[in-house]
Amino acid sequence: MKEQYITMRNRHQIDGNLLYTYAREHGMTLNFNEFMAGLGFWSSTVIEYLDRKFELTLLYGKDGNFIKIVE
Repeated sequence: MKEQYITMRNRHQIDGNLLYTYAREHGMTLNFNEFMAGLGFWSSTVIEYLDRKFELTLLYGKDGNFIKIVE
């Protein structure tokens, strides 16, 4: 899951299916449509949480924008 997450982040695209799978594996009970509706509001919080959970090193540009995950 971690490698898939890193690939998703480095592509700068949120994969709702991947995040939904992770959430279901960790006890979330919402159905897919409910999850996706909530993800629209909470995506940055979810991303920040998973970045910390996976203990990732993030590379940011001078302007503060995310560039990529480095390992």
